Amino acid sequence: MFFSLNKKFIYTISLFFIIISVIFLYAFYIINLSKTQEEQKSVISRNQQYIEILYENIALRKELVAIENNYPQIKFSKRTKDLTKSSQLNAKQQQISQERQRAEEVIKNYNERYKTLEESFRIILISTLLFFCAMIVLWLLIKIWVLSPIEKLSNASNLVAKGEYGSRIHQDKKHYTYDEFDNLITTFNQMLKSIENSIQEIHRAEFFLQSIIDSIPDGIRVLKEDGTIILANKEYYRQINSSQNCIGQKCYFSSQNQDYPCPMSKFTCPMAIFKEGKTTNLKFIQQFAAFPNNPLSINAAYMTFKDNNSATQKYIVESIRDLSEDIDFSHQQKVSSLGFLSTSVAHEMKNHLGSIRMILEGLIKKYHHQDSEEKSYLELIHKQLVDCIQVPERLLKLAQFTPDKQHPYNFSDSIQDIISILDYETKNNGINISFKKSRKKLSALGNAADFKMVILNLMQNAIKAMPNGGQIDIRISEDKTENTAQISVQDTGIGIEKEKLSHIFEPFYSQGHSTKNSGTGLGLAIVKSIIEKQNGTISVTSTPGVGTCFTIKIPLYSEK
Repeated sequence: MFFSLNKKFIYTISLFFIIISVIFLYAFYIINLSKTQEEQKSVISRNQQYIEILYENIALRKELVAIENNYPQIKFSKRTKDLTKSSQLNAKQQQISQERQRAEEVIKNYNERYKTLEESFRIILISTLLFFCAMIVLWLLIKIWVLSPIEKLSNASNLVAKGEYGSRIHQDKKHYTYDEFDNLITTFNQMLKSIENSIQEIHRAEFFLQSIIDSIPDGIRVLKEDGTIILANKEYYRQINSSQNCIGQKCYFSSQNQDYPCPMSKFTCPMAIFKEGKTTNLKFIQQFAAFPNNPLSINAAYMTFKDNNSATQKYIVESIRDLSEDIDFSHQQKVSSLGFLSTSVAHEMKNHLGSIRMILEGLIKKYHHQDSEEKSYLELIHKQLVDCIQVPERLLKLAQFTPDKQHPYNFSDSIQDIISILDYETKNNGINISFKKSRKKLSALGNAADFKMVILNLMQNAIKAMPNGGQIDIRISEDKTENTAQISVQDTGIGIEKEKLSHIFEPFYSQGHSTKNSGTGLGLAIVKSIIEKQNGTISVTSTPGVGTCFTIKIPLYSEK
């Protein structure tokens, strides 16, 4: 229980004053007043006894005189006769009067002594009051010189304990003298200023460190060994789609929105792996609950160091990269490569084919007046030449830069362009393409070049899955209940194993079946990213040895 020094001093002074006063008054009463009362009682009692004896003596003398007068025949001795003399009686009566006067004087003297004692008692009371006043003055001085500075120090210490390091103890600048408490308060204020400056410097260092971490494009988080987050940057908050402070939260609650540790059968937990002591660095791919379709590449490192108490602290530092940006970059690279290729092909082919076309058109004009077999062959060559010139033009349209602004595009036209581009490759590999269009022209709102890139990737994967030839069936249909267009690309290739189906859309997961046909593992990740960007979905079914079917659903566009 807190008990202030102020109360301690007040209660101690009051108790001390009461005890001293009681002891002093009691001693005064015992020593002076009680003794005087006893003496007075003793003197008065003695005088009364003496007066009574005198009265008895006088009475006896009177009886002797009466006997002497009534019985003259009785002879008394001389001593007895002296007792009966009137002079003796008068002397005894005078003696009684003197004793009475003496008793009155004694009483008077004792009364005067009582008055003196009362005066002494009054003086004692006044002295006690003065003593009490002196104690109060002493307490006031102690309060001003001791208690007040201690109270200021105590209040300032409480504020500092609450984290208010900017608080200071006020000092009167008009002091003419300084004591130890003034020096202590000055030192205390200087100490608070040093602490405040140190804390500000620490905050500046923390802010600088946090700014450096926030400037890193990858998500960064630092975990304790128990999974508690102690540091994170802005990119990590974006990846978990949260603006609330996650410091102090568990990693599985922050990233996966669950109250229990991640099961190893579902997630890769670096803490569990590092505890086994087999490695200190780990790289894996994972998705967070906020964006389940965004694959994240996580590099985890195990870090240990000793603090000032020589205790070993263990932490896990994770660098989290959003692979959707790499997917977009890879898509841009492919588009850029196609653009460069298309430009080169268009430049080379158009120059030569253009010359051939001019010569061929000249020959046709030569035979324009007659219908001959040579003219029909020349016209057939001219038609094939025009179709050949359109191939690099289609490549150029596929690879040309398209802004993010969306435009309506037709599914059938886009797919037909890709089939024309891959026509030579499919025929060269013994692959037949069947394209079944919808009776109704179906369109979507988006980027036509991106959709062509989707079909191109799916058809190229189908070609890789059929090294010995096969069949590719492309179908377009309308789902009126969902108001979507359904595009399926089915092949008769070697298929995909069931346990691998859930990973094929992950970045850098390649399903190539030979070194020649193996890719970077970004093709299907790009496909999924493009489809989701157009608010669509993509699914896959596959049977090993039978074939694979990719099904795309994209919302239809209507001019209405």
